[in-house]
Amino acid sequence: MKCFTVVIDDVAELDAYILDSGDYPRQDEKRPAAVICPGGGYAFVSKDEGEPVALAFAKEGYHTFVLRYSTGIENPFPTALRQLAKSIKYIRDKAEEYALVKDDITVVGFSAGGNLALSSAVYCEDKVMLDGIGSTADVRPDRVVLGYPAISLIPVPRKTECKIDPELLKRFAGPNIRQILLGKTDCTEEEYASLNLLNKLHKNMPPVFVWGTYDDQIIPVDDLTGLASGLKKLGVPCELHLFERGGHGMSLATTVVKSEKEIRGTHVVKWFALALDWLKEQRS
Repeated sequence: MKCFTVVIDDVAELDAYILDSGDYPRQDEKRPAAVICPGGGYAFVSKDEGEPVALAFAKEGYHTFVLRYSTGIENPFPTALRQLAKSIKYIRDKAEEYALVKDDITVVGFSAGGNLALSSAVYCEDKVMLDGIGSTADVRPDRVVLGYPAISLIPVPRKTECKIDPELLKRFAGPNIRQILLGKTDCTEEEYASLNLLNKLHKNMPPVFVWGTYDDQIIPVDDLTGLASGLKKLGVPCELHLFERGGHGMSLATTVVKSEKEIRGTHVVKWFALALDWLKEQRS
């Protein structure tokens, strides 16, 4: 495996994991690609949802890339989206060099990274994603896989105290995700409403796989079902999986990223195999 980092937009970094060429008869066989967008509320980029996920996809034969996009209120929308667009175009432009299938690029996103991944599907025909970068054919993902994505960004009233590691909580101190995307703290309700991706779905979006849990106290289940039903009405292929147990930020839901206590009594880990099967079906 070749591992290296490419600087995107002079700021963001794209960590690449390119599999070595196989032996005969698979010598120089072209592979699909997965671009991983970790979460972190646009305040930081989660490590648990980055490299471990990339290596899991690499194990299944994917060339993988982790986008460490710009965060914080000084990098409002569409900063990260344009960095993702440039990353997708970069990967397509390098298709021959990296031996990958240029029309088989899946964007995988979690939480805020799921918002980013879904945005790349929503805005794939919009100048906000295209101007100065390329055409829709250059930047549109071929498929999108979303784990507990932030979609409407409408705050959820919590029934119980949300247990977050104190050290992690410090990283969320300051502006919230909506304020970061808008680039200011004095936002109107109309401005907040403009961030709701459920109101921006369209028929030319790529196929979407989405999963989440009923236990998640950050992402409302209605966002996930709303996305699936909205795409169904538009005729966009979509598969939704909702697990009864498991909190927010489960990532792979294995001991690679979580403690035994955090994953005990759940079967969230199955999302990865389900996603792989779905991706194979989409190619058939």
